[in-house]
Amino acid sequence: MTIIELGALGEFLGSIAVLATLVYLAVQIRQNTRSMEESRKLALAQTYQMRSDALQMMLVQAADSEHIGPLITKLTSAGYPEDITALRHLSRIERGRFRMWQIAQQTHWDNMFFQYQQGFIDEEYYRDSFRERVRRLAPTWQELNVAGARRSFVEEIESIMQETANNNAATDPDKTAE
Repeated sequence: MTIIELGALGEFLGSIAVLATLVYLAVQIRQNTRSMEESRKLALAQTYQMRSDALQMMLVQAADSEHIGPLITKLTSAGYPEDITALRHLSRIERGRFRMWQIAQQTHWDNMFFQYQQGFIDEEYYRDSFRERVRRLAPTWQELNVAGARRSFVEEIESIMQETANNNAATDPDKTAE
């Protein structure tokens, strides 16, 4: 075998080695991508679980509280949250306690919105659950003068409430005349 033939054979073997390396790297990248996606799903599931646990604990503590539980019962029997005027049934001290509870609620939902912005809450939950709950709580926060949320969350609340007003006007034209 001549030097030229050996050189050609070396180039051929070298190109096979490069091709094998590229195939190996492609497989490794694909496996790494799958692994990262699985890790992302696990982190998302853990985030959901922590959030669910926190909300559940907050609600259980409120129901068990000698102050907040009776306030919620009193308000709901007066038509809250659909009827925001139910807040007028609270004494000054009860209103102060309920306002503190709502500050915690707003902080919780602001945190949820931040998680949505960071990609830790999926679009379905945001659209079907988050927006609905914030829409129901926002009038209470306004009535109780609960402020202090991040600017982007305040803008989101305003957007949700404007969308609600637009939907109400579209479905009931008589409300716009009032």
